[in-house]
Amino acid sequence: MMRRGIRASLPALAVALALTGCAAPRGAQPPPGHPPAPSAARTFSPDLGESPYRTLDGLAEGAILHVPTGVELTRVQLFDLLAGARVIYVGESHNNIRHHRVQLDILRMLADRFPGKVAVGMEMFQRPSQPDLDRWSRGELDEPAFQTVWYENWTEDYDYYRDILTFIRDRRIPLLALNASERTARALAEGGQSALPADERPLIPDIDTSDPFHRRQMEAVFGAHAKGAGFEAFYRTMLLWDETMAQTVADFVTGPAGRDKTLVVFAGGGHVAHGFGIPRRAFRRAPVPYVTVVPHTPIAEAPADRPDLVMNVEPVALPLPVADIVWATGYEDLEGSKVRLGVRIEAGNGGVVVNGVEADSAAARAGVREGDLIVSVDGQAIRKPADLVRRIRAHHPGDRASLGVARGAETLTIDVSWPP
Repeated sequence: MMRRGIRASLPALAVALALTGCAAPRGAQPPPGHPPAPSAARTFSPDLGESPYRTLDGLAEGAILHVPTGVELTRVQLFDLLAGARVIYVGESHNNIRHHRVQLDILRMLADRFPGKVAVGMEMFQRPSQPDLDRWSRGELDEPAFQTVWYENWTEDYDYYRDILTFIRDRRIPLLALNASERTARALAEGGQSALPADERPLIPDIDTSDPFHRRQMEAVFGAHAKGAGFEAFYRTMLLWDETMAQTVADFVTGPAGRDKTLVVFAGGGHVAHGFGIPRRAFRRAPVPYVTVVPHTPIAEAPADRPDLVMNVEPVALPLPVADIVWATGYEDLEGSKVRLGVRIEAGNGGVVVNGVEADSAAARAGVREGDLIVSVDGQAIRKPADLVRRIRAHHPGDRASLGVARGAETLTIDVSWPP
């Protein structure tokens, strides 16, 4: 039996599974060494992430459910409940605007109620970028420069997060980079801790590999790749991300900068749902009161013309509630307003090197070739990949862009266009 869920990009694709309440097939056996699965005879079960009193898919859009009791809350009641927590974890599907509106609603409420006493931590930023985040929070970094920082850290479009990040800057809210660096994550995934350079080993937090429920969830998300080196590398990376973010949370709430503040954490649903990602690992280090909030989008909300958003996953029986709070939302993305160049790139000397060109892409139609060095877009210099991403994502369907390209000894101008 398979369960369908709305797809999200890794690492947050786990959220689709995290919100399913489908029972495991009758008679199915858990992996060796894992706890036995609960009975599969029920339509929904607290063991499988549902409320013991309500099914999530029956929630109307905008409903706010207190999962342990099945009680629907008003926004005022929710905000009163959240006000008592030191850490509030709010999950997301990265490409759902409605989830980001929930996050902004919660942040705005807390900032209004506790002015100067709120901070935000985000999965999207790697810890080496913290000085740039500090400048943003103080209003010292302009938006174009900050967008470059964004694309050096994260792949989803900045516009999904623009309102949240603008609010943080305008209210001078401290913003924390929670995640491990890409370099550290890649080295750990490829060879484990023993393969890390000596100067990077102190950056690795204490990693707990013993949580059977977390592993079972990740195996289900990974699907057919759940066995072998592919999964183990993926799982090491997930653990590194969760433990690094948990360490950053714990250090902040127990340190002088955050001891008197409420910390709001924005991360993919797979890092928040069921509590075994960041929350449990942070609590192990700093046992302070916390609340988990997971926005939930029923499969019925998936656009009929977007089958790519839907994935089938094997159901997993977990004796854990999906969250303290589930906030039901619809689905909305930015796909219709965005364009793609259609190239694979890497940093080059004086620009960005094209490593590959997708067939029938805007780049291919314009004549961009593998090996080209892109040095400018619309007359603006391109020095690193994040510059190119930012310049292209500023365009919309029906726009044109002029690429400055070095091809061997030639300097070319290539005009790229996107259909309306």
